[in-house]
Amino acid sequence: MEKKKIISITGELASGKTVITKLITEKLNYGIYKNGEYFRKLAKEHNMDVTSFNKYVEKHPEIDQAIERSASEYAKTHEEFVIDARLRMVCSTRILQSIPNSKYR
Repeated sequence: MEKKKIISITGELASGKTVITKLITEKLNYGIYKNGEYFRKLAKEHNMDVTSFNKYVEKHPEIDQAIERSASEYAKTHEEFVIDARLRMVCSTRILQSIPNSKYR
């Protein structure tokens, strides 16, 4: 079975993740999983703006876990894509480990 081809771009707010992700996805014709879109959806579900939700997430690891599950679910139906995310390195690693046929398993 062929391995999935996944690139994870992580960094702080306004660090250029989205610009780099766009360049890579256009060059390689890869899909894209935008962590920020899911994060904003969760903030809205909690009736919070993104800034307030950022503070809330610091004390609620279950939110990180939900974001990880979302990326893992995306990976189940996509073979080649870039994860555009503001995740801690441990989260990125856990996402990659949860993907079937990942070399990180």
